[in-house]
Amino acid sequence: MSTSDNRRALISLIDNQQLYPLFQPVVDTTRGCVIGHESLIRGPKGHVLEFPDKLFSVAHESDLLSELELACRYAAIKEFQRRGMTGKLFLNVNPNVLKDDSHPHGSTLRLSQQLGLDPHQIVIEISERYPIEDTENLKEAIIHYRQLGFMIAIDDLGAGYSGLKLWSELHPDYVKIDRYFIQDIHESSVKRVFVQSILSLAKNIQTKVIAEGIETKDELEQLHALGIKHCQGYLFGRPAKLPARDVNTSLLNTYQPTKSSYHETIASVVNSLETIADDEPALEALNRFTKNASLSLLPVTRYQQVVGVLRREKLLERFSGSYGHALNASKHVVHIMEKEPIAVDWRASLEDVSQLITEHEETDVYQHIIVTRNNRYYGVASIKSLLRKITELKINDARHANPLTQLPGNVAINRVINEKLKAQTPFSVAYFDLNHFKPYNDIYGYEQGDQVIKWVAQLLQKRLTGCSNFVGHIGGDDFVVIFDHSAGNAGLVENSCKNVIELFDRDVIQFYQEEHIKLGGIKAVNREGHPTFFSLLSIAVGVVSPDAKLCESHHDVALLATEAKKEAKRFGGSHCYLCHRQAPRRLKLVSSHS
Repeated sequence: MSTSDNRRALISLIDNQQLYPLFQPVVDTTRGCVIGHESLIRGPKGHVLEFPDKLFSVAHESDLLSELELACRYAAIKEFQRRGMTGKLFLNVNPNVLKDDSHPHGSTLRLSQQLGLDPHQIVIEISERYPIEDTENLKEAIIHYRQLGFMIAIDDLGAGYSGLKLWSELHPDYVKIDRYFIQDIHESSVKRVFVQSILSLAKNIQTKVIAEGIETKDELEQLHALGIKHCQGYLFGRPAKLPARDVNTSLLNTYQPTKSSYHETIASVVNSLETIADDEPALEALNRFTKNASLSLLPVTRYQQVVGVLRREKLLERFSGSYGHALNASKHVVHIMEKEPIAVDWRASLEDVSQLITEHEETDVYQHIIVTRNNRYYGVASIKSLLRKITELKINDARHANPLTQLPGNVAINRVINEKLKAQTPFSVAYFDLNHFKPYNDIYGYEQGDQVIKWVAQLLQKRLTGCSNFVGHIGGDDFVVIFDHSAGNAGLVENSCKNVIELFDRDVIQFYQEEHIKLGGIKAVNREGHPTFFSLLSIAVGVVSPDAKLCESHHDVALLATEAKKEAKRFGGSHCYLCHRQAPRRLKLVSSHS
């Protein structure tokens, strides 16, 4: 087709409203729910302009970008509402359209108002794939969108033109990491470092990170280990007219957060509470609050799924005044409820929920959290009870923490292992032990020895503390790291431990005098009282993956890990030994008559 034919075809699609959206879910794996959908526009099937690359290429050549953008937004918002979808609607926007003077200002707000979608549900995605010539005008446009209530995301971060500069200047609510950095991330240390850097930046400036293009469980497990919780990709659902609204629970099994020893789940503080259907009249809700003075919240459900909440004080405020009763009594609950309450899966750890409410701008201590199970209503937990529980656990942990490193001690370590055995959750234990630490202490003194211990603790925390790892200090120069993972993931654990060994061997010389560095060790008295040469400090690591069916308690796991650590120490220098046995050797009882 000629350029003019393409232009006429595009105008026809726009005028006849033949463009339609596909939706792909964006998932929060901590809460176990779909938080929104990205709209991906299509032309009629088999049409020369069916796919977006051709659509937008023709629009650019024909000077119809603004018209196409508005048609795409209209189609997406209209279909989103028609299907009764909830959560966020992520809309892709060419940044150069936003700064185009001919682009009608306020059009997206008018569309959302016309079609009945709250602006705060819409996330404007600015793609980094387009060159941006005028960032000042773009910033003004983004500020304008924010003032209208829309959220902002940078899409395809790392794909090209201006990512970090755009991020620093726009302060987006979300950044979406380009799929190039997600593909096979479990096999690329460079990609892992990139994603870790993005997460660190995002945490400091309070931006949420979404990993795009996730296609395999291996990729998902690695992202979980790094701390990514917002995910998108074929693994969770392909773009479709009828989008996925639930999360495949088998994918959530890879996420068993245990960042600290107070990793009990939100289920421990859940209370049951009556609910109200979204098609009930508001007057019914008012009557329930009136009859029950202690009732402060009503979760609103549709087919057992929570779609919103009614809070006592806000509902009473609606019904107050001269016309409050007349205006609201016959309205359905769905039209007056608060949408998108804080909701988490019943398996979410207390610490993860605590972090979630900290990130939530409008949270107060008297609010409640909706708790779901298999995406259905399970109960509510008050933020006050959550904070009280965490405080109790923190106090208990502090009582048993190692006084030198403040890491959880044996009590917490044993508890975590016992809980995993009871739940039959796949996990690995890495036992870290320093070689030649006693002679080092004899030569350099206990104060210097303590500095080494604290440095090792910091190294383990920095390199191995992820959303699924637990770092504990047994005592002296012995440490334990507990890794959560799916079966067959021991290779990742081994690689992480080898990375620690590499850093340890590189940096341990900072604790030695120059003469000992040149000699490669120190001369000291051995345990038998004989002068002996000891090489520089090294670190032995024994890694085991216990079988919960064969290990009865933390005692069995400790025996197994100790055996693996002894094998690692036999190699002399720093070494990681991966033990393939999943239970300790049992002592055979010998009969006195034999």
